[in-house]
Amino acid sequence: MEWTIPAEDQEARRIYQTYHTLVLTVVTRILDRAGTPEDCEECTQDVLWEFLQGPDKWDPARGSEKTYLCMLARSRAKNRRKKLMAGATEPLEDHTLAFTVPDGTERAAVQDGLRRALEGLTAEERRLFTLRFIYEWGGGEIGPALGLSQSAVTTRVNRLRKKLKKLLAIQGICMDGKE
Repeated sequence: MEWTIPAEDQEARRIYQTYHTLVLTVVTRILDRAGTPEDCEECTQDVLWEFLQGPDKWDPARGSEKTYLCMLARSRAKNRRKKLMAGATEPLEDHTLAFTVPDGTERAAVQDGLRRALEGLTAEERRLFTLRFIYEWGGGEIGPALGLSQSAVTTRVNRLRKKLKKLLAIQGICMDGKE
Protein backbone atom coordinates (compact mmCIF):
# COMPACT_ATOMS: atom_id res chain seq x y z
CA MET A 1 0.00 0.00 0.00
CA GLU A 2 1.42 3.40 -1.00
CA TRP A 3 0.98 6.41 1.28
CA THR A 4 0.42 9.82 -0.18
CA ILE A 5 0.86 13.07 1.65
CA PRO A 6 -2.30 15.20 1.70
CA ALA A 7 -2.07 18.46 -0.26
CA GLU A 8 -2.40 20.56 2.93
CA ASP A 9 0.57 18.79 4.49
CA GLN A 10 2.64 19.28 1.34
CA GLU A 11 1.88 23.00 1.43
CA ALA A 12 2.75 23.18 5.13
CA ARG A 13 6.04 21.38 4.47
CA ARG A 14 6.82 23.75 1.57
CA ILE A 15 6.11 26.84 3.67
CA TYR A 16 8.15 25.50 6.59
CA GLN A 17 11.13 24.47 4.47
CA THR A 18 11.10 27.65 2.41
CA TYR A 19 10.46 30.27 5.09
CA HIS A 20 11.30 28.91 8.55
CA THR A 21 14.87 30.26 8.59
CA LEU A 22 13.83 33.64 7.20
CA VAL A 23 10.96 34.10 9.68
CA LEU A 24 13.15 32.92 12.58
CA THR A 25 15.81 35.48 11.59
CA VAL A 26 13.26 38.32 11.57
CA VAL A 27 11.74 37.21 14.88
CA THR A 28 15.11 36.69 16.58
CA ARG A 29 16.30 40.16 15.59
CA ILE A 30 13.21 41.77 17.11
CA LEU A 31 13.15 39.63 20.26
CA ASP A 32 16.89 40.15 20.86
CA ARG A 33 17.50 40.56 24.61
CA ALA A 34 13.78 40.30 25.31
CA GLY A 35 13.15 36.62 24.89
CA THR A 36 14.77 33.23 24.92
CA PRO A 37 15.54 31.12 21.86
CA GLU A 38 12.41 29.16 22.75
CA ASP A 39 10.35 32.38 22.59
CA CYS A 40 11.80 33.05 19.13
CA GLU A 41 11.00 29.56 17.89
CA GLU A 42 7.49 29.68 19.35
CA CYS A 43 6.80 33.03 17.68
CA THR A 44 8.17 31.68 14.39
CA GLN A 45 5.89 28.66 14.60
CA ASP A 46 2.94 30.93 15.40
CA VAL A 47 3.65 33.05 12.32
CA LEU A 48 3.92 30.05 10.02
CA TRP A 49 0.79 28.47 11.51
CA GLU A 50 -1.17 31.72 11.18
CA PHE A 51 -0.18 31.95 7.51
CA LEU A 52 -1.20 28.36 6.86
CA GLN A 53 -4.54 28.89 8.61
CA GLY A 54 -5.42 32.02 6.68
CA PRO A 55 -3.48 32.24 3.42
CA ASP A 56 -6.38 34.21 1.93
CA LYS A 57 -5.22 37.24 3.99
CA TRP A 58 -2.18 37.46 1.74
CA ASP A 59 -2.83 39.57 -1.35
CA PRO A 60 -0.30 38.71 -4.10
CA ALA A 61 -1.02 42.07 -5.74
CA ARG A 62 0.46 43.84 -2.70
CA GLY A 63 3.64 41.79 -2.37
CA SER A 64 5.24 38.40 -2.53
CA GLU A 65 4.56 35.54 -0.15
CA LYS A 66 8.02 36.11 1.28
CA THR A 67 7.35 39.80 1.93
CA TYR A 68 4.00 39.04 3.53
CA LEU A 69 5.55 36.47 5.87
CA CYS A 70 8.33 38.91 6.84
CA MET A 71 5.78 41.62 7.66
CA LEU A 72 3.63 39.13 9.59
CA ALA A 73 6.72 37.95 11.49
CA ARG A 74 7.72 41.53 12.28
CA SER A 75 4.25 42.38 13.57
CA ARG A 76 3.90 39.26 15.72
CA ALA A 77 7.43 39.57 17.09
CA LYS A 78 6.88 43.22 18.07
CA ASN A 79 3.68 42.22 19.88
CA ARG A 80 5.50 39.39 21.65
CA ARG A 81 8.37 41.72 22.59
CA LYS A 82 5.89 44.15 24.20
CA LYS A 83 4.40 41.31 26.24
CA LEU A 84 7.82 40.01 27.26
CA MET A 85 9.06 43.47 28.21
CA ALA A 86 5.92 44.40 30.17
CA GLY A 87 6.89 44.31 33.78
CA ALA A 88 10.50 43.49 33.01
CA THR A 89 12.88 45.48 35.14
CA GLU A 90 16.13 46.89 33.93
CA PRO A 91 18.42 47.39 36.88
CA LEU A 92 20.84 50.27 36.56
CA GLU A 93 23.66 47.77 36.98
CA ASP A 94 22.82 46.35 33.56
CA HIS A 95 23.57 49.73 32.04
CA THR A 96 26.58 50.40 34.22
CA LEU A 97 28.22 47.26 32.85
CA ALA A 98 27.38 48.37 29.33
CA PHE A 99 29.03 51.78 29.62
CA THR A 100 32.16 51.85 27.53
CA VAL A 101 34.61 54.51 26.61
CA PRO A 102 36.32 53.94 23.25
CA ASP A 103 39.75 55.14 24.38
CA GLY A 104 39.79 53.18 27.66
CA THR A 105 39.35 56.18 29.96
CA GLU A 106 39.41 55.37 33.68
CA ARG A 107 36.27 54.56 35.65
CA ALA A 108 36.34 57.97 37.37
CA ALA A 109 36.14 59.70 34.01
CA VAL A 110 33.16 57.54 33.06
CA GLN A 111 31.43 58.44 36.32
CA ASP A 112 32.14 62.12 35.72
CA GLY A 113 30.73 61.84 32.19
CA LEU A 114 27.62 60.13 33.54
CA ARG A 115 27.18 62.90 36.13
CA ARG A 116 27.51 65.55 33.43
CA ALA A 117 25.03 63.75 31.19
CA LEU A 118 22.50 63.58 34.04
CA GLU A 119 22.90 67.33 34.55
CA GLY A 120 21.53 67.73 31.03
CA LEU A 121 18.17 66.34 32.16
CA THR A 122 15.27 68.41 33.40
CA ALA A 123 14.16 68.03 37.03
CA GLU A 124 11.22 65.89 35.89
CA GLU A 125 13.50 63.65 33.81
CA ARG A 126 15.92 63.26 36.74
CA ARG A 127 13.02 62.24 38.99
CA LEU A 128 11.87 59.69 36.42
CA PHE A 129 15.45 58.43 36.07
CA THR A 130 15.76 58.03 39.83
CA LEU A 131 12.47 56.19 40.24
CA ARG A 132 13.03 53.89 37.28
CA PHE A 133 16.73 53.13 37.37
CA ILE A 134 17.86 53.84 40.93
CA TYR A 135 14.81 52.59 42.84
CA GLU A 136 13.88 50.14 40.04
CA TRP A 137 10.19 50.99 40.19
CA GLY A 138 7.93 49.67 37.44
CA GLY A 139 5.55 51.76 35.37
CA GLY A 140 2.66 50.77 37.66
CA GLU A 141 4.43 52.33 40.63
CA ILE A 142 5.84 55.37 38.86
CA GLY A 143 2.54 56.33 37.23
CA PRO A 144 0.64 57.19 40.42
CA ALA A 145 3.71 58.88 41.92
CA LEU A 146 4.01 61.22 38.93
CA GLY A 147 0.31 61.43 38.05
CA LEU A 148 0.77 59.59 34.75
CA SER A 149 -0.73 56.52 33.11
CA GLN A 150 1.46 53.45 32.81
CA SER A 151 1.67 53.88 29.03
CA ALA A 152 2.75 57.51 29.49
CA VAL A 153 5.48 56.33 31.87
CA THR A 154 6.67 53.77 29.31
CA THR A 155 6.78 56.42 26.60
CA ARG A 156 8.68 58.86 28.80
CA VAL A 157 11.17 56.19 29.91
CA ASN A 158 11.85 55.33 26.25
CA ARG A 159 12.37 59.01 25.42
CA LEU A 160 14.60 59.37 28.47
CA ARG A 161 16.77 56.44 27.33
CA LYS A 162 17.18 58.01 23.89
CA LYS A 163 18.04 61.40 25.38
CA LEU A 164 20.51 59.83 27.80
CA LYS A 165 22.16 57.92 24.97
CA LYS A 166 22.73 61.20 23.12
CA LEU A 167 23.93 63.02 26.25
CA LEU A 168 26.30 60.18 27.09
CA ALA A 169 27.64 60.15 23.52
CA ILE A 170 28.50 63.84 23.91
CA GLN A 171 30.54 62.83 26.97
CA GLY A 172 32.23 60.09 24.92
CA ILE A 173 30.36 57.24 26.63
CA CYS A 174 28.44 54.56 24.76
CA MET A 175 25.54 52.47 26.05
CA ASP A 176 26.15 49.22 24.18
CA GLY A 177 23.02 47.44 23.02
CA LYS A 178 20.58 49.63 24.98
CA GLU A 179 18.68 52.66 23.87
